[in-house]
Amino acid sequence: MSRRPIPRQIAEIANGLMDPVLARRAGISTALLGSWDEIAGEEFADCTRPEKIAWPRRDGAEEAGYQAGVLTIACEGARALFLAHAQGELIERINGFFGFPAIRQMRIVQKPVSVAARHSR
Repeated sequence: MSRRPIPRQIAEIANGLMDPVLARRAGISTALLGSWDEIAGEEFADCTRPEKIAWPRRDGAEEAGYQAGVLTIACEGARALFLAHAQGELIERINGFFGFPAIRQMRIVQKPVSVAARHSR
């Protein structure tokens, strides 16, 4: 009996290829990027984009336990002020998405969030 290959969606294959690259370069996964609109909510989905997660360096014996990272988020214009006020709630949503306290802090950078890049995900 011959085995038929199981059909897979192109997005599934692309995510499998991109996740290691994104994790190594930005500490971020395609799952987080793909779910960002739901995580950020209606108020911030259109004006924000997660850029990278900076994980603390582990220096062997000094850092025996896990430490949460810092998420850098691009935000457009004056909305950054509102995002700064809502960051505690957003960190809770992000950690809920991961299922553990992955993020301890957010770093907000003001810059344009490309509409084309957001809709190509």
